[in-house]
Amino acid sequence: MKYTYFTFLILLIFSCKEEESYYENEKIDLIDRITVFNNSNNTISFNFGMWMFSEKQLEVNAIADWIGVKKNGKTILEPINIIWVDFRATNKNEAIENITTFLNDNGFLLRNGSSIGYYGLFDSSEWIHQYKETWSDNQNPNTINNHGRIFLSHQLKSNLNNAVFISKGAFSIEDQNHYLISFDDALKKIDKTGQWQIFKNRFISNNIIQNNDYITYDHKGIKVFVLN
Repeated sequence: MKYTYFTFLILLIFSCKEEESYYENEKIDLIDRITVFNNSNNTISFNFGMWMFSEKQLEVNAIADWIGVKKNGKTILEPINIIWVDFRATNKNEAIENITTFLNDNGFLLRNGSSIGYYGLFDSSEWIHQYKETWSDNQNPNTINNHGRIFLSHQLKSNLNNAVFISKGAFSIEDQNHYLISFDDALKKIDKTGQWQIFKNRFISNNIIQNNDYITYDHKGIKVFVLN
């Protein structure tokens, strides 16, 4: 009887350790940090939420996913894959206009037809609601199209005490049935324009995921643009 009890105890301990190990493996980071600079010696380091969120909660369950669609039986999480750092704007309205002009110049216009109501996290605690609806290179959502949601103009200060505006987005290519085609190819179709320059073609963040439950498919990193 004593032997049976100790055997059960040992099995229970090992079982708990395995479960602990499983959840450690499944851990998903929510916030990362990046440093960006311009050609006038302005530098900014800031924290940012690496995901598009469906609600203002800093937890894995609040990360937006590809609604109702899975890849290889795994939930597709929606990573932030573009960041804009605006050293030029003097106020939030200017910063917003600089982003919308950038998108227009890349062939993206505002449309409806996709889910809305998402949030972006800035500086670890500042939640910004999705700006308007969806930006897309095709006005018909029932076609193959490159589309994204954007979160705009969080204001910070550079090392020289100048205003800097941080914006970000989550872009992807979908087919006519709203199935994911690619995260990474979406970025290949978004390029420098006007005064916006590419600071980093792919910033390798911790939002590249493939574990037992979640996947970010072909997401390879965040494209970072600066406006000097």
